[in-house]
Amino acid sequence: MTDGNKSSDQVLHFVAGIDVQRGMLSFYCESQPLATVRSYGHPKRCPFCKQENPVSMSLSMIEGCNQKEKI
Repeated sequence: MTDGNKSSDQVLHFVAGIDVQRGMLSFYCESQPLATVRSYGHPKRCPFCKQENPVSMSLSMIEGCNQKEKI
């Protein structure tokens, strides 16, 4: 079993939703899967595992959101 407090451990973060109108991003952390975090804009740090930049804001994710909004 590994120690979850080590900085070398990578914890997965999953995007649960993107609200383009409000600029909100909802995601959850693998360490706390029952809690959803809402962030205005790109989150700088996960409140649970303290990992910096937990969610990648890739161009394809943003473009996918914009296409859904137009439909």
